[in-house]
Amino acid sequence: MTAQPKAEPDPRTPTAGYRTDDPLSVTAWLAADQHAAPDRCLYRALLREVIDPELGVNIVDLGLVYDIRVADDVAHIRMTLTTPGCPLGAYLDDEVRRCLWGAPGVADVDVQVVWDPPWRPEMMSDRARAQLGWKP
Repeated sequence: MTAQPKAEPDPRTPTAGYRTDDPLSVTAWLAADQHAAPDRCLYRALLREVIDPELGVNIVDLGLVYDIRVADDVAHIRMTLTTPGCPLGAYLDDEVRRCLWGAPGVADVDVQVVWDPPWRPEMMSDRARAQLGWKP
């Protein structure tokens, strides 16, 4: 029995070129099944790939993502930053768009940065606290 060659990813798929060579990447899993029913858990998982470069922790576990809604193929993300003067606002906005653009059910991404409620360290997950060396 001869092994079948692995099919090359279709460059037209929404996640083509987004870390699909990393078997642990959510986008690799997503690329395998483009017809899966989209839901908030999927989008939240995709957003876990957005890492705050100052802290080395993803924005979901940091508690920066307040709401994810998809309507009419537009992902509406309500999120905050750790401080109003955070120099990474534009970077994180771009990364959120990059991770979600082209996911199932998403043709466009709208990111709204809000300050209410203000971010507090208590909003972090236990995993984020552990990564930062804080007590869970």
